[in-house]
Amino acid sequence: MKTVDFSDSNKSKRKCIDDDLQGFLKKQQKTADGFASTKGCAVTTINETRIANKTEYYNKETKTIVTNEIKRNCPICNEVFLNAEQSHFEHHVHQCLDRSEEEKSQKSQTTNLWSKLFGTTRLKVRGIWSAKDDSAPGLNKSESAWFGRMENKRIVPYYKYLAGTNLVVDAFSFGRIPECEGYFLSHFHGDHYTNLNAGWTHGPIYCSEITSRLVQKKLRVPSNFIRPLPLNRSCLIPGTDNVSVTLIDANHCPGAVMFLCVVPQTDSPPLRYLHTGDFRACKEMCLHPLLKQPENPPIDILYLDTTYLDHKYSFPSQTTCIQLACDVVERHINHNGDNQLSNMDHLLTQKKELKNKKIIQKTVVVVGTYSLGKERIFIRIAKKLKSKIFVTDRKMEILSCFGDDELMKMLTDEPKEAQVHVIPLGHILPENLEAYIRSLQPHFTQMVAFKPTGWTFRTSSLEQDRSLDAIISAGAADMTVLKSSYESLTLKIYEIPYSEHSSFRELALFIASLDIRRIVPTVNVHNEKSRAKMGSLFDRWQKEKKKMAVVDYPSLDHW
Repeated sequence: MKTVDFSDSNKSKRKCIDDDLQGFLKKQQKTADGFASTKGCAVTTINETRIANKTEYYNKETKTIVTNEIKRNCPICNEVFLNAEQSHFEHHVHQCLDRSEEEKSQKSQTTNLWSKLFGTTRLKVRGIWSAKDDSAPGLNKSESAWFGRMENKRIVPYYKYLAGTNLVVDAFSFGRIPECEGYFLSHFHGDHYTNLNAGWTHGPIYCSEITSRLVQKKLRVPSNFIRPLPLNRSCLIPGTDNVSVTLIDANHCPGAVMFLCVVPQTDSPPLRYLHTGDFRACKEMCLHPLLKQPENPPIDILYLDTTYLDHKYSFPSQTTCIQLACDVVERHINHNGDNQLSNMDHLLTQKKELKNKKIIQKTVVVVGTYSLGKERIFIRIAKKLKSKIFVTDRKMEILSCFGDDELMKMLTDEPKEAQVHVIPLGHILPENLEAYIRSLQPHFTQMVAFKPTGWTFRTSSLEQDRSLDAIISAGAADMTVLKSSYESLTLKIYEIPYSEHSSFRELALFIASLDIRRIVPTVNVHNEKSRAKMGSLFDRWQKEKKKMAVVDYPSLDHW
């Protein structure tokens, strides 16, 4: 496990004791009442100050400084951060979620005006499972090392395999895999296609049609190795013992799919595996003709995206988040218009409408996205405003792979033609956006920016009781309004809890809605403690299922 300590980088701020220690504390102190115990001393009167993101206490009796270090773990890669600034920590987690391999190259594009304005970010890293004795349907007894071993990083962990087959999912980082009959790619995010490039000759790649176009255009993978498959249609995989696969929309990013595989058995019914890739669970998935229970046989193994399998992570539906963003845009525009027109005669309707139109054109809406993902937000806002969408050349190239003619007609590479602008998510920072709005003046005078991310929205309502009954009855996380995280005369920034991964509650309801014999997590599998915790939770939910039916909710797109 890598540990990052930022305290040395703030040495200039760490002059804790100078010639006048009391003067220093008086200048920066916060007073805290109560007692704090430390090694070798008791602090009865506490003066507190924040230095290099640490909390330091001055003990008047011992005349010493007592330091409490702040330690936090990334919820995705488990990297430890000591004394990191909150903004740096959040930036790391954002990039851990859905970082595209391509964005590494932005660092070298110093001549690009956009890259000069905005920075770059790092790739997400996932852990792999260590050895563990276990068995599963479709595995030979000799294959009890179900989770592979870490001694040799080129050994493919068994959770990458579809059990009992020579088919692997999102295992390109291991290069050529002996006897592999097919490489499945769930979606076009860098942590899933690592090492896939123009030199690929290792075997056929099975993916969705959108992902196929992205792989060819962005990675230059030879087309003769790519096997695009249609959605919702069972397809036999050549070279296998009649294994079939059906691609089902994963509700993640464009082109993202789940794989439903049927593996024939000699003396027993076929085995059914569902690999979710990265997904956001919803009721509609559980009503799919090939998944709905009890009409279909059980899922023998569910390979599950467990990015947010923690009660701390709960966020509203995507529909709710998008509507909240649209409400913010509408309020902002109407507010500016009302201020400008407060003294006008209400009978002058036509003049007022013309004036409002003029004011609307002065406001630009900026939405942060990954190179692939979060598109629904800016498309919905643009349609509401009847506006074109400004995107960079890189984003334009990505969007052209969707096969969406209506969307392509909405795009432009001219900033002043569009009221909605799309920029990389990691660049939604006050200093960047203040510079950006200045560059757009006088055509635009106001900016509303949205930073979509799910991980920062938390709730503790399920902290004590994580039973299925409690989770279902608690209802989905709710929000009625977005509050700005930054405001100036020309700029407002809003963070939206918009996630393309399943929340804790959605994972529970997805499991409760299907007949599943075994669950294999594919994320946050870095150590034995994490695996045991997830396994215990799965066992509890499986036992608590009262009936085999889809957990009800008014809308198909969310619970």
